[in-house]
Amino acid sequence: MVTDYTPPPWDEALYSFIQHLKGTSRAKKTVEFYQYLLNILVHWAEDTNIPIDKFGKRSLDEYLVWRQENGHTVSGKPLSLTTLHSSARVARMFMKYCSRYDLIPRNLLADYELRSVPRPHKYMPTEDDMVALLEAIHGYWNPLKNKTIKAFSASRRGFHRDRNFALIMTLLDSAARIGEVLSLKTTDLQQTKVTVKGKEKVIWQITIRESGSSSTTKGRSSRYVPLSDETLGTIETWLKIRARTMRQAPAGSDEGWLFIAETGGRCDESRFLKSIRRITKWAGLPDAITLHSLRRFSLNKLSKVDVLGAQRIAGHKDTKTTLIYTELDAGHVADVHERAGVVKGIVANKKAAPKKRLAAA
Repeated sequence: MVTDYTPPPWDEALYSFIQHLKGTSRAKKTVEFYQYLLNILVHWAEDTNIPIDKFGKRSLDEYLVWRQENGHTVSGKPLSLTTLHSSARVARMFMKYCSRYDLIPRNLLADYELRSVPRPHKYMPTEDDMVALLEAIHGYWNPLKNKTIKAFSASRRGFHRDRNFALIMTLLDSAARIGEVLSLKTTDLQQTKVTVKGKEKVIWQITIRESGSSSTTKGRSSRYVPLSDETLGTIETWLKIRARTMRQAPAGSDEGWLFIAETGGRCDESRFLKSIRRITKWAGLPDAITLHSLRRFSLNKLSKVDVLGAQRIAGHKDTKTTLIYTELDAGHVADVHERAGVVKGIVANKKAAPKKRLAAA
């Protein structure tokens, strides 16, 4: 029996855990979020003199109460139930790691039950929203409609208009995340042969690659997503502008990114987000329309046709995750009900039966 055990300092255990997360191909933003939550936990535990091997259920409950009462955001609003739930979930994950890798002798949170949090309603864009967004991209970069961009040269206006239009079309068509689309390279756009309803045809598709240094997909395996002719047309238009831009760039500077900045490098996500926000504001579109809501819109439409196909396109490991994006409106439910015709078929058969008996007599 080991009697000279000394618990490691909180910060050392936290550092070890974060390094472990980085080595398991977790998304960078996920690791940063976990580290942010655990930094708060570690400071609280150290201030209250609770060693890491004594942090149990009561300690976590006390910490969550403290977070709820004192952990207000910069805006002054209290923490949401979702944030509190995440704090508890990450704490349990951290202690599980410490126990598994022998940093502590026993995980005192092993059977800690997380309380479920109601999911807040998220705005589901309509087709009219998406039509308006695509029209706004062209309108915003038209100096006759938007006088604020007259200072931009025609070539710069065309660059941003056609790149942003192709980018939004790709996001909608592939239901991909913005990081995944911005990590595409020109070589990820390929032709392939597929068999559809017994017939072989050639389609265009993009390859969203597995986690690693060159991509940001959440999963661990690559996925192949087909593109429509409409989206392919916008990409072909953009590729002509891309080629012209790269001809003006220094030799050997082309890293192959499909969507580039004016300098020829990879399109920056934060700048693109700000650009789209300016366009939606200019067009008077709802603030709730975000790049992630485009993914929600696409997966909602796809899952109504085939939920397994939508799951594959989304890159989800579980169908339950795909169903979170699905919103069955009254019109869709009515259409399903009418096409199924459950009662209609029964009544029709009952009416037909007496006629058949009379004919037989």
